[in-house]
Amino acid sequence: MQLRCENGILFGVVLPNGQLEVKCRSRRCGHQAGVVVLHRFDLATGQEVAGSPKQYRDPAFDKKKEAS
Repeated sequence: MQLRCENGILFGVVLPNGQLEVKCRSRRCGHQAGVVVLHRFDLATGQEVAGSPKQYRDPAFDKKKEAS
Protein backbone atom coordinates (compact mmCIF):
# COMPACT_ATOMS: atom_id res chain seq x y z
CA MET A 1 0.00 0.00 0.00
CA GLN A 2 1.30 3.46 -0.92
CA LEU A 3 0.75 6.48 1.31
CA ARG A 4 0.03 9.55 -0.84
CA CYS A 5 -1.57 12.94 -0.24
CA GLU A 6 -4.47 14.14 -2.39
CA ASN A 7 -1.94 15.69 -4.81
CA GLY A 8 -0.36 12.29 -5.43
CA ILE A 9 2.91 12.91 -3.60
CA LEU A 10 4.34 9.66 -2.23
CA PHE A 11 5.20 9.74 1.49
CA GLY A 12 5.84 6.06 2.15
CA VAL A 13 5.04 2.47 1.29
CA VAL A 14 3.58 -0.10 3.69
CA LEU A 15 5.24 -3.40 2.84
CA PRO A 16 3.54 -6.83 3.15
CA ASN A 17 5.84 -7.73 6.07
CA GLY A 18 4.43 -4.93 8.27
CA GLN A 19 7.18 -2.41 7.65
CA LEU A 20 6.91 1.19 6.51
CA GLU A 21 9.45 2.33 3.90
CA VAL A 22 10.11 6.05 3.46
CA LYS A 23 12.49 8.01 1.25
CA CYS A 24 14.87 10.30 3.15
CA ARG A 25 16.36 13.55 1.81
CA SER A 26 18.76 14.20 4.71
CA ARG A 27 22.46 14.47 3.95
CA ARG A 28 23.07 13.03 7.44
CA CYS A 29 21.62 9.75 6.19
CA GLY A 30 23.67 9.80 2.99
CA HIS A 31 21.34 11.56 0.54
CA GLN A 32 23.16 13.37 -2.25
CA ALA A 33 22.75 13.89 -5.98
CA GLY A 34 22.34 10.49 -7.61
CA VAL A 35 21.63 8.61 -4.35
CA VAL A 36 18.27 7.47 -2.97
CA VAL A 37 18.11 6.72 0.78
CA LEU A 38 15.31 4.51 2.14
CA HIS A 39 14.46 3.97 5.81
CA ARG A 40 12.34 1.03 7.01
CA PHE A 41 10.35 1.06 10.25
CA ASP A 42 8.49 -1.75 12.00
CA LEU A 43 4.86 -0.59 12.30
CA ALA A 44 4.27 -2.70 15.43
CA THR A 45 7.15 -1.20 17.44
CA GLY A 46 7.89 2.07 15.61
CA GLN A 47 11.59 1.18 15.66
CA GLU A 48 13.85 1.47 12.65
CA VAL A 49 14.63 -1.96 11.18
CA ALA A 50 18.21 -3.24 11.50
CA GLY A 51 20.20 -2.54 8.35
CA SER A 52 18.27 0.64 7.65
CA PRO A 53 18.83 3.07 6.00
CA LYS A 54 19.83 1.63 2.65
CA GLN A 55 21.33 3.65 -0.17
CA TYR A 56 20.69 3.07 -3.87
CA ARG A 57 21.84 4.70 -7.09
CA ASP A 58 19.13 6.96 -8.53
CA PRO A 59 18.49 5.95 -12.17
CA ALA A 60 16.56 9.20 -12.78
CA PHE A 61 19.73 11.15 -11.95
CA ASP A 62 21.67 9.13 -14.55
CA LYS A 63 19.10 10.00 -17.23
CA LYS A 64 19.27 13.73 -16.38
CA LYS A 65 23.05 13.59 -16.52
CA GLU A 66 23.01 11.93 -19.96
CA ALA A 67 20.59 14.55 -21.33
CA SER A 68 22.98 17.40 -20.43
